Amino acid sequence: MTGPSAVEGVQVLSDLQALGGFSALVAAPESGALPWAQVLADDALTTRFASVRAALAASTGMAIVDVDPRVAVSATQVGLASRLWSPALAAAVLHGWVPDLSPDALVASPEHGGAVPLGVRDPEAGYAVSSLSEAAQVIGDLVVDGSLATLNEACSRVGQTADRVLISNAASSLVGAARVLAQQHPGRAAAAWALARELLGHPRLAQGGSVRAPDGLPAGIGGVMADPHELFVRSGCCLFYRLPEHGLCPDCVLALRAPEQVTPGH
Repeated sequence: MTGPSAVEGVQVLSDLQALGGFSALVAAPESGALPWAQVLADDALTTRFASVRAALAASTGMAIVDVDPRVAVSATQVGLASRLWSPALAAAVLHGWVPDLSPDALVASPEHGGAVPLGVRDPEAGYAVSSLSEAAQVIGDLVVDGSLATLNEACSRVGQTADRVLISNAASSLVGAARVLAQQHPGRAAAAWALARELLGHPRLAQGGSVRAPDGLPAGIGGVMADPHELFVRSGCCLFYRLPEHGLCPDCVLALRAPEQVTPGH
Protein backbone atom coordinates (compact mmCIF):
# COMPACT_ATOMS: atom_id res chain seq x y z
CA MET A 1 0.00 0.00 0.00
CA THR A 2 1.31 3.42 -0.87
CA GLY A 3 -0.09 6.85 -0.40
CA PRO A 4 -0.94 9.07 -3.38
CA SER A 5 0.85 12.25 -4.21
CA ALA A 6 -0.19 15.40 -2.41
CA VAL A 7 -2.18 16.50 -5.45
CA GLU A 8 -4.02 13.17 -5.68
CA GLY A 9 -4.95 13.15 -2.01
CA VAL A 10 -6.31 16.67 -2.05
CA GLN A 11 -8.22 15.96 -5.28
CA VAL A 12 -9.89 12.87 -3.82
CA LEU A 13 -11.06 14.81 -0.78
CA SER A 14 -12.32 17.55 -3.09
CA ASP A 15 -14.30 14.96 -5.03
CA LEU A 16 -15.73 13.57 -1.78
CA GLN A 17 -16.78 17.09 -0.83
CA ALA A 18 -18.59 17.38 -4.15
CA LEU A 19 -20.54 14.17 -3.41
CA GLY A 20 -21.91 15.92 -0.33
CA GLY A 21 -23.89 14.33 2.45
CA PHE A 22 -22.03 11.97 4.74
CA SER A 23 -19.31 11.45 2.12
CA ALA A 24 -17.83 14.89 2.68
CA LEU A 25 -14.60 15.22 4.66
CA VAL A 26 -13.29 18.62 5.69
CA ALA A 27 -9.78 18.78 4.25
CA ALA A 28 -8.63 21.83 6.19
CA PRO A 29 -10.49 21.78 9.50
CA GLU A 30 -11.40 25.14 10.92
CA SER A 31 -10.18 26.35 14.26
CA GLY A 32 -12.06 24.64 17.06
CA ALA A 33 -12.09 21.14 15.58
CA LEU A 34 -10.88 18.61 18.14
CA PRO A 35 -8.99 15.33 17.79
CA TRP A 36 -11.21 12.25 17.65
CA ALA A 37 -10.15 11.15 21.13
CA GLN A 38 -11.33 14.46 22.59
CA VAL A 39 -14.58 14.35 20.64
CA LEU A 40 -15.27 11.00 22.31
CA ALA A 41 -14.11 12.02 25.78
CA ASP A 42 -16.71 11.56 28.51
CA ASP A 43 -17.60 15.22 29.04
CA ALA A 44 -17.64 16.09 25.34
CA LEU A 45 -19.72 13.08 24.39
CA THR A 46 -22.18 13.72 27.23
CA THR A 47 -22.66 17.25 25.89
CA ARG A 48 -23.13 15.94 22.35
CA PHE A 49 -25.74 13.41 23.49
CA ALA A 50 -27.63 16.20 25.28
CA SER A 51 -27.54 18.35 22.13
CA VAL A 52 -28.85 15.53 19.95
CA ARG A 53 -31.55 14.77 22.51
CA ALA A 54 -32.66 18.41 22.41
CA ALA A 55 -32.67 18.35 18.60
CA LEU A 56 -34.82 15.20 18.57
CA ALA A 57 -37.23 16.81 21.02
CA ALA A 58 -37.49 19.93 18.87
CA SER A 59 -38.07 17.96 15.67
CA THR A 60 -40.75 15.72 17.16
CA GLY A 61 -42.50 18.16 19.47
CA MET A 62 -41.61 16.08 22.51
CA ALA A 63 -40.41 17.44 25.79
CA ILE A 64 -36.71 16.75 26.24
CA VAL A 65 -37.35 14.68 29.33
CA ASP A 66 -39.63 12.41 27.29
CA VAL A 67 -36.93 11.57 24.74
CA ASP A 68 -35.25 8.34 25.78
CA PRO A 69 -31.54 9.23 26.31
CA ARG A 70 -30.54 5.99 24.57
CA VAL A 71 -32.29 7.15 21.40
CA ALA A 72 -30.04 10.22 21.41
CA VAL A 73 -26.98 8.00 21.92
CA SER A 74 -28.07 5.77 19.05
CA ALA A 75 -28.71 8.75 16.76
CA THR A 76 -25.33 10.25 17.60
CA GLN A 77 -23.52 7.01 16.88
CA VAL A 78 -25.40 6.37 13.62
CA GLY A 79 -24.50 9.85 12.36
CA LEU A 80 -20.81 9.54 13.17
CA ALA A 81 -20.59 5.95 11.89
CA SER A 82 -22.17 7.02 8.60
CA ARG A 83 -19.59 9.79 8.29
CA LEU A 84 -16.86 7.17 8.62
CA TRP A 85 -18.34 4.66 6.16
CA SER A 86 -19.39 7.00 3.37
CA PRO A 87 -16.03 8.62 2.51
CA ALA A 88 -14.20 5.33 3.01
CA LEU A 89 -16.42 3.48 0.52
CA ALA A 90 -16.62 6.34 -1.97
CA ALA A 91 -12.88 6.98 -2.05
CA ALA A 92 -12.04 3.28 -2.36
CA VAL A 93 -14.62 2.48 -5.03
CA LEU A 94 -14.28 5.65 -7.12
CA HIS A 95 -10.59 6.41 -6.68
CA GLY A 96 -8.77 3.30 -5.49
CA TRP A 97 -7.65 5.20 -2.42
CA VAL A 98 -8.66 5.28 1.23
CA PRO A 99 -8.09 8.45 3.27
CA ASP A 100 -6.48 8.05 6.66
CA LEU A 101 -9.55 7.63 8.85
CA SER A 102 -7.70 6.25 11.85
CA PRO A 103 -8.47 7.73 15.27
CA ASP A 104 -5.24 9.74 15.35
CA ALA A 105 -6.00 11.30 11.95
CA LEU A 106 -9.57 12.47 12.58
CA VAL A 107 -10.92 15.75 13.91
CA ALA A 108 -14.45 17.09 14.39
CA SER A 109 -16.28 19.99 15.94
CA PRO A 110 -16.89 19.39 19.63
CA GLU A 111 -20.62 20.02 19.29
CA HIS A 112 -23.35 18.36 17.26
CA GLY A 113 -24.02 20.34 14.09
CA GLY A 114 -20.64 22.12 14.24
CA ALA A 115 -18.70 23.47 11.27
CA VAL A 116 -16.57 20.31 10.98
CA PRO A 117 -18.84 17.23 11.12
CA LEU A 118 -15.77 15.13 10.33
CA GLY A 119 -12.36 16.12 9.06
CA VAL A 120 -8.81 14.88 8.65
CA ARG A 121 -5.60 16.40 9.93
CA ASP A 122 -3.75 15.76 6.68
CA PRO A 123 -5.70 15.64 3.40
CA GLU A 124 -2.69 14.07 1.69
CA ALA A 125 -2.57 11.05 3.99
CA GLY A 126 -4.10 7.84 2.74
CA TYR A 127 -3.55 4.48 1.10
CA ALA A 128 -3.74 3.45 -2.53
CA VAL A 129 -5.62 0.16 -2.90
CA SER A 130 -5.46 -2.01 -5.97
CA SER A 131 -8.43 -4.28 -5.25
CA LEU A 132 -11.64 -4.38 -3.23
CA SER A 133 -10.12 -6.99 -0.94
CA GLU A 134 -7.22 -4.67 -0.22
CA ALA A 135 -9.65 -1.80 0.34
CA ALA A 136 -11.61 -3.95 2.81
CA GLN A 137 -8.40 -4.75 4.67
CA VAL A 138 -7.38 -1.09 4.91
CA ILE A 139 -10.87 0.07 5.93
CA GLY A 140 -11.03 -2.76 8.42
CA ASP A 141 -7.79 -1.61 10.03
CA LEU A 142 -8.49 2.13 9.96
CA VAL A 143 -12.23 2.25 10.58
CA VAL A 144 -13.62 -1.02 11.91
CA ASP A 145 -10.77 -1.79 14.30
CA GLY A 146 -9.94 1.88 14.75
CA SER A 147 -12.26 4.87 14.68
CA LEU A 148 -15.53 2.92 14.69
CA ALA A 149 -14.36 0.70 17.54
CA THR A 150 -13.46 3.72 19.65
CA LEU A 151 -16.80 5.35 18.80
CA ASN A 152 -18.76 2.27 19.84
CA GLU A 153 -16.78 1.82 23.03
CA ALA A 154 -17.32 5.45 24.01
CA CYS A 155 -21.06 5.34 23.27
CA SER A 156 -21.40 2.14 25.27
CA ARG A 157 -19.43 3.54 28.20
CA VAL A 158 -20.78 7.07 28.34
CA GLY A 159 -24.23 6.46 26.87
CA GLN A 160 -24.99 3.23 28.68
CA THR A 161 -26.27 1.72 25.45
CA ALA A 162 -26.12 -1.98 24.60
CA ASP A 163 -23.35 -3.21 22.33
CA ARG A 164 -25.90 -5.00 20.13
CA VAL A 165 -27.61 -1.67 19.37
CA LEU A 166 -24.30 -0.07 18.42
CA ILE A 167 -22.96 -2.98 16.37
CA SER A 168 -26.18 -3.37 14.42
CA ASN A 169 -26.30 0.39 13.90
CA ALA A 170 -22.80 0.23 12.42
CA ALA A 171 -23.67 -2.65 10.09
CA SER A 172 -26.91 -1.01 8.96
CA SER A 173 -25.08 2.28 8.36
CA LEU A 174 -22.56 0.46 6.16
CA VAL A 175 -25.37 -1.02 4.06
CA GLY A 176 -26.94 2.43 3.83
CA ALA A 177 -23.66 4.00 2.70
CA ALA A 178 -23.27 1.38 -0.03
CA ARG A 179 -26.86 1.94 -1.15
CA VAL A 180 -26.36 5.71 -1.48
CA LEU A 181 -23.05 5.32 -3.33
CA ALA A 182 -24.60 2.80 -5.72
CA GLN A 183 -27.43 5.23 -6.46
CA GLN A 184 -25.01 8.11 -7.04
CA HIS A 185 -22.72 6.05 -9.30
CA PRO A 186 -24.68 3.21 -10.91
CA GLY A 187 -21.65 2.20 -12.95
CA ARG A 188 -19.77 1.42 -9.73
CA ALA A 189 -22.72 -0.08 -7.85
CA ALA A 190 -21.42 -3.64 -8.08
CA ALA A 191 -18.09 -2.60 -6.58
CA ALA A 192 -19.78 -0.63 -3.80
CA TRP A 193 -21.91 -3.60 -2.80
CA ALA A 194 -19.02 -6.07 -3.07
CA LEU A 195 -16.92 -3.95 -0.72
CA ALA A 196 -19.80 -3.58 1.72
CA ARG A 197 -20.44 -7.33 1.74
CA GLU A 198 -16.79 -8.03 2.48
CA LEU A 199 -16.78 -5.54 5.34
CA LEU A 200 -19.96 -7.03 6.78
CA GLY A 201 -17.95 -10.19 7.33
CA HIS A 202 -15.43 -8.44 9.55
CA PRO A 203 -15.44 -10.01 13.04
CA ARG A 204 -16.41 -6.72 14.67
CA LEU A 205 -19.42 -6.32 12.33
CA ALA A 206 -20.55 -9.84 11.58
CA GLN A 207 -22.80 -9.93 14.64
CA GLY A 208 -24.54 -6.74 13.56
CA GLY A 209 -26.81 -8.43 11.06
CA SER A 210 -26.97 -10.80 8.13
CA VAL A 211 -27.78 -10.90 4.44
CA ARG A 212 -30.82 -13.09 3.89
CA ALA A 213 -33.00 -14.31 1.07
CA PRO A 214 -36.45 -12.68 1.03
CA ASP A 215 -38.12 -16.08 1.12
CA GLY A 216 -39.88 -16.46 4.43
CA LEU A 217 -39.61 -12.79 5.37
CA PRO A 218 -42.77 -10.69 5.69
CA ALA A 219 -43.37 -8.26 2.84
CA GLY A 220 -41.52 -4.98 3.28
CA ILE A 221 -39.00 -6.41 5.74
CA GLY A 222 -35.24 -6.13 5.18
CA GLY A 223 -32.81 -3.53 3.94
CA VAL A 224 -32.62 -3.32 0.15
CA MET A 225 -29.37 -4.48 -1.45
CA ALA A 226 -28.21 -4.71 -5.07
CA ASP A 227 -29.52 -8.22 -5.66
CA PRO A 228 -33.33 -8.47 -5.39
CA HIS A 229 -32.77 -11.91 -3.86
CA GLU A 230 -30.84 -10.42 -0.94
CA LEU A 231 -32.03 -8.35 2.02
CA PHE A 232 -30.14 -7.11 5.06
CA VAL A 233 -31.62 -7.74 8.51
CA ARG A 234 -30.07 -6.24 11.62
CA SER A 235 -29.46 -8.19 14.79
CA GLY A 236 -30.54 -5.24 16.96
CA CYS A 237 -32.71 -2.13 16.97
CA CYS A 238 -31.73 1.53 16.66
CA LEU A 239 -34.53 2.44 19.13
CA PHE A 240 -35.87 5.18 16.86
CA TYR A 241 -39.33 3.61 17.07
CA ARG A 242 -39.57 5.35 20.44
CA LEU A 243 -39.95 8.66 18.60
CA PRO A 244 -43.46 9.75 17.54
CA GLU A 245 -44.63 8.39 14.19
CA HIS A 246 -41.31 6.73 13.41
CA GLY A 247 -42.22 3.07 13.64
CA LEU A 248 -39.74 0.28 13.01
CA CYS A 249 -37.10 0.43 10.27
CA PRO A 250 -37.51 -2.19 7.51
CA ASP A 251 -34.21 -3.88 8.46
CA CYS A 252 -34.94 -3.96 12.20
CA VAL A 253 -34.79 -7.29 13.98
CA LEU A 254 -38.05 -6.39 15.75
CA ALA A 255 -39.78 -6.01 12.38
CA LEU A 256 -39.61 -9.77 11.89
CA ARG A 257 -42.18 -10.14 14.67
CA ALA A 258 -44.14 -6.94 14.06
CA PRO A 259 -44.07 -6.12 10.33
CA GLU A 260 -47.23 -4.02 10.69
CA GLN A 261 -45.21 -1.52 12.74
CA VAL A 262 -42.69 -0.81 9.97
CA THR A 263 -42.65 2.70 8.57
CA PRO A 264 -41.63 2.46 4.88
CA GLY A 265 -38.67 4.58 3.92
CA HIS A 266 -37.08 4.65 7.37
